Amino acid sequence: MTQAGGGTRRLVSAEVIAEIGPIEGADAIERARVRGWDVVVKKGEMAVGDEVVYFEIDSALPLSDERFAFLEPRGAKTLADGAKVHVLKTAKLRGQYSQGLVLPLAAFPDLAGVDSGGLAEALDVVKYEPPIPTSLSGQVRGAFPGHLVKKTDAERVQNLTEVYERLLAEGSWFATEKIDGSSVTYIVTGDEQDPIRICSRNWELEPKPELTGMKIAQRYDLASLPAGTIVQGELYGEGIQANPLRVKGVELAVFGVFRGGTAIPRAEWPERLAALSAPVLDWDVPGSVQEAVEQVDGMASVVSPSRKAEGVVWHERSGKAFAELDGRSCWKAISNRYLIKNG
Repeated sequence: MTQAGGGTRRLVSAEVIAEIGPIEGADAIERARVRGWDVVVKKGEMAVGDEVVYFEIDSALPLSDERFAFLEPRGAKTLADGAKVHVLKTAKLRGQYSQGLVLPLAAFPDLAGVDSGGLAEALDVVKYEPPIPTSLSGQVRGAFPGHLVKKTDAERVQNLTEVYERLLAEGSWFATEKIDGSSVTYIVTGDEQDPIRICSRNWELEPKPELTGMKIAQRYDLASLPAGTIVQGELYGEGIQANPLRVKGVELAVFGVFRGGTAIPRAEWPERLAALSAPVLDWDVPGSVQEAVEQVDGMASVVSPSRKAEGVVWHERSGKAFAELDGRSCWKAISNRYLIKNG
C-alpha cells in the first residue's frame, strides 16, 4: 500500500520506517524517516522496519476518531460540514523539522484490504483547504476540466525518493520560484460569447468580470491568445494568502502553458506570457531528495528580495511528462522554514 512517488496526492499511506536518528540535545524524542519525510517521535516508540500509517502534512484528521483525539489540545478546526479536525502542519522540535504523523499500522485493523488509494477516504481524512476570499472563489460553474489539463498540484520531492535518480537522468530540469498565492487556470476558447474559461485549483468558475482572476485576464488580454491555449499560474498579492511577499495590488505568475493537453516548452511561450513567468532561477538541479529540501530552506524571494520564498518548482525543459509525476512535467520543493513561519 506504499506510495512510491507521483500520482494523485495520497494524504494517508501504509509505510515502513526507513531510518531512525538522534536529535541533538534531546533525550526523549528522535527522528523517524518515512520516504523523504522526517517525523519526530518518542524515543524507543518506533524502530527501523516498523509498519506504520503515515499522515502527510495538510491532512485534516477527524477528532471524532479516538485514535486522533490526543491531537485536539494541539489545535482544532471546524470544516464546512461541521466536522471537527486537527490539521497537520510542519513543526520544529529541538531544532528538528517534523512533518506529518506516524502511527502503528496495528492500530488500524479497519484498513485491512483497503486499496492504497482509498486509505484517506476510509479514515475520513481530507486535505485542509484554507477559506478562499469570494473575490477569488466566485460562483462554481462545474468540476475542474481535468480532461483538458491536469490540476496545478506538483508532487513534493519528499514523495519521490524511489524515482528521483531516474527523473534526473531522464529529464533536463530548471527551477522557478514557487509563489504562495491562489492557483488559476485559463482556457482560451476563441468563442466570441465565452472567450475565456477560468478555474480555481478544484473548480471551474463563472467568468464574472468582478472576479479577481478575470480582471487579471482582461489586464493582460489573455482572451486574444490562440484558441486552445491553456495558461496556468498563481494569483498573488493583496488579499491573497495574507500576501506574504508584501506585493502591492494583485499579480499573475505564469508557470505553465499548454495546448492539446501537452506542455509547451518555455522557449516557445508567447512573448506576453514569458513576461509574466514565475522567476526562473539559475540553480543546479539537486543531486538528492535531501539536498533538494535543504537547498530551498530559507531562500530569499526574487519577487520580493526582502522576503523569504515559499520554495521552487522544477520543470522539465522540453515539457516531457512523467508517469511518476501523474503525467506532469514538474515537481516541487517547499521551504520548511517558510512553512513554520507561514503555516
